[in-house]
Amino acid sequence: MLEKLFSLGYSKTFAERYYELWGERALAIAEAMEKPLPRCFRVNTLRIEVPKLTKLLNKKGFQFKRVPWAREGFCLTREPFAITSTPEYLSGLLYIQEASSMYPPVALEPKPGETVADMAAAPGGKTSYLAQLMENKGIIYAFDVGEDRLKETRLNLSLLGVTNTVLFHSSSLYIEELGVEFDKILLDAPCTGSGTIHKNPERKANRTMEDVKFCQGLQMKLLEKGLSVLKKGGILVYSTCSLEPEENEFVIQWVLDNFEVELLPLRHGEPALTRPFGLELSEEIAKARRFYPDRHGTSGFFVAKIKKL
Repeated sequence: MLEKLFSLGYSKTFAERYYELWGERALAIAEAMEKPLPRCFRVNTLRIEVPKLTKLLNKKGFQFKRVPWAREGFCLTREPFAITSTPEYLSGLLYIQEASSMYPPVALEPKPGETVADMAAAPGGKTSYLAQLMENKGIIYAFDVGEDRLKETRLNLSLLGVTNTVLFHSSSLYIEELGVEFDKILLDAPCTGSGTIHKNPERKANRTMEDVKFCQGLQMKLLEKGLSVLKKGGILVYSTCSLEPEENEFVIQWVLDNFEVELLPLRHGEPALTRPFGLELSEEIAKARRFYPDRHGTSGFFVAKIKKL
């Protein structure tokens, strides 16, 4: 079993960790990540209604199935030619987005008129979905540190007709300086990306436990800042595209132990791990969710919904 993981290119450290976490299933997860994901898209309801766009695409021979957790999300089952060359894509009527990435905005449930923060926004897929769910009403403060990625975000938001978003070329570690209290916050946190092997195969061998610890430290700092500017009763959704418990369950356990919060249940995905590596975590953590390539046809993904008390 470990030999098979080695043969796929995983380092000894991570092959052994995954076997300890999932046993024989570790191989099924690893093998599923060798395959490309289906191409998925989100109908941009700021510009067109869902039935209207799906009809236009059907006429051109595109076939797709609905993403279970996103009313506006679909995954292609037949793509007669590149959907990115269609006028519908080029005019911002749809946005290419992985199915798992659609879940954090849906889980956050932002409402028109609310004040929302997106703490790591580039390239703008989740930000634009938040704007769509808010019907362009209210305000989104969107942060990112990468200048080029921020340019891409600005272009995406403009193409999609998003008008309720202010972009900040800054780390959201400085979010307190705005002096704003937020109804809702999305933190799709910087992470090791170990759930995205299908598009980053080099991560099988070049990640180390130091990388995991570095990301965990940053994730905790960002969560602490986010919770400090969240209104009482406000919601923060935390997500990563990492498989590592240190970046997911352990971070959420730390939040439960150190802040006045509660975890809210999520419907989709599998319950998060409550006994990773034999360590006993709070049973509450099962309310957070994991998505796996072998069962959900998505990247490896983690989502938790936190309410500030």
